[in-house]
Amino acid sequence: MKYELVIFDCDGVLVDSERLVNRITAAFFSERGLPVEADALRAMFKGKTMADVARWAENEALPPLNADWFYELGIATAQGFQRDLQPVEGVRPVLDLLTARGGRLCVASQSPPARLALSLTVTGLGGYFGEHAYSAAQVAHPKPAPDLFLYAAQRMGARPERCAVVEDSRSGVLAARAAGMTVYGYAGDEEPDTLAEAGAIVFGSMAQLPGLLCGG
Repeated sequence: MKYELVIFDCDGVLVDSERLVNRITAAFFSERGLPVEADALRAMFKGKTMADVARWAENEALPPLNADWFYELGIATAQGFQRDLQPVEGVRPVLDLLTARGGRLCVASQSPPARLALSLTVTGLGGYFGEHAYSAAQVAHPKPAPDLFLYAAQRMGARPERCAVVEDSRSGVLAARAAGMTVYGYAGDEEPDTLAEAGAIVFGSMAQLPGLLCGG
């Protein structure tokens, strides 16, 4: 391994959740009088937190959404995950290989802790990371601030300059770069130029990732 630690984003990198979440959220808002398309949500909120979505909904909804909307959306999302969530294509063999080579792995996600835990459990990926799955809720500032990646490195006892991050959003790439880490941008569901311009080493298939992380 070229790195002391490999830090994976979750949504869109480990679990194929981005479009699923956008469909669930768009349907949820549309049913409550706030029509929005899934693609529009993706464009606005990829790499952002649910708090960002909440603020947008509170500003846009007329009349305002019921105070219980966040709880209800969480339930709808959990049900959708239980029914439909899958690992990103090709990521399980990557995790198997990195683990076999003695790689140290963790997760650093914008998702709230409960959703992060559910994502890893439903897809069967939790065993690769154990308790080393960290949420933006644990730090002062979410991505694109470097706080979460620095927190993950500190918890894992790794030097930031010896960490690699696997991300799929511009905000995640910017956060990793600000933390002084090498970042690999997975362009499976993102424009490669967007990731490259933010400072990522871009790759398009999970089959390419072990070579990048292991040096061949």
